[in-house]
Amino acid sequence: MATVQRGRRTTRLEGDGAVVFLVGMRVNRVRAVRRWAPVAAAMPRMLAELGRDPALGLLGARTWVSGRTVMVVQYWRSVELLHAYAAAHDAEHLPAWRAFNRAARAGDGSVGVFHETYLATPGTTETIYVDMPGTGLAAATGSVPVSSRTDRAVQRLAGSADPLEHA
Repeated sequence: MATVQRGRRTTRLEGDGAVVFLVGMRVNRVRAVRRWAPVAAAMPRMLAELGRDPALGLLGARTWVSGRTVMVVQYWRSVELLHAYAAAHDAEHLPAWRAFNRAARAGDGSVGVFHETYLATPGTTETIYVDMPGTGLAAATGSVPVSSRTDRAVQRLAGSADPLEHA
């Protein structure tokens, strides 16, 4: 069981921050197992590969299932490393993506895929964790106790004290 970090905590992004990457699939036709099973099997292989080599840039990942949709929330060190992995000829992603595209063009819409990429840079994110184990961005980048300078959401989002406090 994960260790609960007592009290109020937040993340403090430094440097270029991190990249939040949501990637997933939706099973549109449950009985078309031959269409969606290869898509479902590709992600665990990619996550295992990324986990074996931290230099590839993945900071952490968590898989979520909701009905027919499976989504992996990934945290990356940089968008450049994310794109490098996606385009690497010697990695799991590119062959899986090409196979999906071939099947999708010839397919019947049995499975859908999606991804979204967000740049989380200092001053553009706001996080709070109360009596939680490392979760989300905090699990990927670490967390710090909330201070008087990060007590309110507007302060955490700005990355410094609320400018209205000094007006």
